[in-house]
Amino acid sequence: MITLRARATRSGRIVNWPRFKKGELVACSRWNCLLTAVLTDVVTDLIDEAKRLDPSCTIIPLFPNGFTTASFDIAIKGEGFQVNCGRRLVRGLFPLNPIAAEFGANYDVLVAINGDTTELEEKIAGRIRQKYRCEIEIGSEQDASAGG
Repeated sequence: MITLRARATRSGRIVNWPRFKKGELVACSRWNCLLTAVLTDVVTDLIDEAKRLDPSCTIIPLFPNGFTTASFDIAIKGEGFQVNCGRRLVRGLFPLNPIAAEFGANYDVLVAINGDTTELEEKIAGRIRQKYRCEIEIGSEQDASAGG
């Protein structure tokens, strides 16, 4: 298993929030849907990578965001892998600035990748490492060989 924290740089997709809570990603405009959820670029890239590896992968909301929290946890399950993502609002002076939750760059994403093979885990993690600053990483082979 590889675990890391990636710093989002922007919003990825805006989706319908009631459908998101059911595991469905229905894109919409902030102006066309009453309730929306912002998926950061990190989460969007992980979903895209999972769909490349397994077009029939599923998204399972573990802990959806709501009216009292901007955080959410989802699992992306595919053939031979599972990626858990936890979106956390860490910048933007929330709750003093409630609009901070609408901007993807204000989030960090906790990512846990579990695959049937180390190569598969590394392939998924590599996509995130290439594009985003990863501040914490544990559970890779390098950490295991170093006793971490």
